Order: sequence, then C-alpha cells, then structure tokens
Amino acid sequence: MGLTLVVLIASLAVSSWTFERGFLGYVNDLEELRLENARLAVAAEYQRSGGNWSSLTSNRLKQLLLESTPDKLDITPGETHRPPPSSHDKAPPPYRERHPHPPTSVYDAAGTRVAGPPLDGEINRAAIVVDSITVGELRSALRHQFSSPQEQAFLQQQTKARWMIGISAIALALGISIVLARGMLSPIRRMHEDVSKLSNGDYSIRLASDRHDELGKLMRNLDRLAVTLSESRESRQRWFANVSHELRTPVAVLTGELEAMQDGVRPTDANQLESLMQEVQRLRFLIDDLYELSVSDIGGLRYEFSPLDLDKSLATAIAGFQTRAKEQGITISFSGESLKVNADPRRMDQLWQNLLTNALVYTDTPGKVSISSFRATNSAVVQIEDSPPGVAADECEQLFEPLYRMESSRSRSTGGAGLGLAICR
Repeated sequence: MGLTLVVLIASLAVSSWTFERGFLGYVNDLEELRLENARLAVAAEYQRSGGNWSSLTSNRLKQLLLESTPDKLDITPGETHRPPPSSHDKAPPPYRERHPHPPTSVYDAAGTRVAGPPLDGEINRAAIVVDSITVGELRSALRHQFSSPQEQAFLQQQTKARWMIGISAIALALGISIVLARGMLSPIRRMHEDVSKLSNGDYSIRLASDRHDELGKLMRNLDRLAVTLSESRESRQRWFANVSHELRTPVAVLTGELEAMQDGVRPTDANQLESLMQEVQRLRFLIDDLYELSVSDIGGLRYEFSPLDLDKSLATAIAGFQTRAKEQGITISFSGESLKVNADPRRMDQLWQNLLTNALVYTDTPGKVSISSFRATNSAVVQIEDSPPGVAADECEQLFEPLYRMESSRSRSTGGAGLGLAICR
C-alpha cells in the first residue's frame, strides 16, 4: 500500500504538471492564431490612417482585438454540447467576452510602442506587413497561468478526475493487498506454529501443501526437516539402547565370574583370571571403538596424508590374514593394477583390517574372498567379494550403521559389536 501510494502521488503530480504545461502551451498556440487575425485588422487600420499610426489608440486597439476574436468558438475545453437554451434561460456571453485576450500592444517599425500597455517577459510576436513592407509588430504577453473562469473550471474538472482515479487505484490496491496478505500470512502463521512445535521436540507435524510457489517449497522442506529430525532422534535412541546393551553384557559376565570366585564357586586360578582378562579386553576394544567412532563423527580424527601405493598396501594387509584364512578353510585372492593415492597409511591399514576381518567372520567354510583394485575415472576402487552367506539388498545400507548386526540374537559367536563397518565408512 505504501509503495502504491508513493507511486500514485508521484505519477499524479507529474501528470498534473505536464498537463498544465501542455494546456498552457495549447492556449499560447491559440494566442498566436488570434494575433494572426488581429494583425490583419491592425494593418487595415494602418492603411485607413493614410499609412501612419495616428488613429490607433489603446481603446481602438482593444476594439480591433475584440472584433478579430471569433464568436463561433462557443465550446470551451471540458464543456460538452448542450441543447439550445429555452426562453427562460439566459444565453451565455460570447466566447470573446468569456476569454479576454492577454495584454497586447502595437509597436512601430522602430520598436516604439504605439498603443497598448507596456509588456515584460516572454511575448508572442506577429509582424504587421503592408504592401510587402513591415510597418510594425503586434506583441502579446505569453500566458503563464490560467485567468479565465472557464479555464479554471476545466482545470478543476481535471483535478477532480485525477483524484477519482487516485482514490480508485488506492481502493483497488487495498483490496488486492488484503487478499495477498491473507493468502501469504495464513501459511506463514501455520509454519510459525509448526516450527515452534519442532523446536519443542514435536517431530510428528507435517506441512503437506499443494502450493507450487516459494511458500509451498518452504513447507515441503520443513516436512523433510521434521522427518529427518524424527529419524535422527530414533537413531539416537537406538544408539543409546545398543551401547548400553553392548556394555552391559561384558560387565555382567565380569560381575558374575567375580561373584562366583568370591563365593568360592569357582577357584581363583590362572584360567579364571585369563577368562576375566578376555572380557576386560573385549570391553576395552568396545570402548575404544565407540570413542573412535564418536571422534570420527565430529571430525576429530587425525590424518597424516602422504603418497601411498594402494596395491602394495592391500597386498601387505592380505598377507597378514592368509594364515588365519587357511585355518578357517577360506581362500583369499588378490588382483589389482598399480594405483597411487594420497592417504594416511595408518588409517588405510585400519580400514583393511576391519574389512578383511568382517569378510572372514561372515564367510562360511569352505569359502573364498576375492579382492580387486582398479581405476574408475578419477577414483581408485577397491572391491571385496566373499562367498555365501550374502546380505539382502535392503540391509546393505544398514550394515554401515553403528552397532548394527544381522544376527537377531546379537550373539558374539560370529561377530563383534557392529562398529567395524561404521568406523570403515
């Protein structure tokens, strides 16, 4: 509304100014035509006086000017055709009486004023020519304002029309702005309320909208944000539940064995201490893995990059697993081209250890693990394939989630805590 009001005021002011200037120009152009008619009358007066200005007085000049102004221009700007007046109506005065001419004077060939008032400022000029000889000049002051009642009435009519246009435009803009404001504020208020719910932890809200504008896009983005936050909270809850489960199991085993030794059920000997040490070691590995995973999530892992022969790094890691693989009845094969990458050798060794351990744990005997490396555009790809059992397609992505294992019982007889692939990623 404010913008419309400013533009409207500016446009009306400019149009009013240009109209008045243009109308004044039109009036002055008409004055030039009037001077042309008056010039002929003044020239005839000069000839009747025997070729001099002796008979031309100011009163005589006024009379000549009135006589040279036509009476038939009886319709002024802004007026419409009217029916003939009745016998009871008073006829309007003629055009020349309703539109008095501006100050007009006659000057001789030498530039001396002969008749009429003195003139200042800008003037219209019309040469008085008799027998092809310029004997004088008819001069009239230029109009800079409107003086006649009819001209003032016409200007008032135009001003009234502009006001009506302005009021109509403001009313139209007000109506449109109210409709637009309601159309935009309604979804914004709704989003404001739902974002407040999101900030308070209520992720069940949904802002599904069939709008195709920017507000509709924003509402759909808020929907996706709510879904992501809900999934994140569920994942965090599962994470805490799984971590507590993984920590509780070795602690429960340690507590049970220690209580048995305290009660004398089990002897305190080297074998029992070795069993306790295994549980402590498993607990320490789990805590170390959890710490490393949390540090990786916040981007706190340290890396020391250097040029690395990927194929040699893989071959070295595979060689360390050959003995274990033979004991399990599993064959490991490797084929790859020479590839150089910029990597942290220590972290790459950790990656190979986790992946190869996972491959051996989840491959039935007899089985095989095939490893290959190759270039794909600007990337180095390492592919590890093992024999059955395989992984269902819908579980592939879940394998990389922390603490996820395919065994529903979460038994450690075949796998660890489910952190290896998460750390690998």
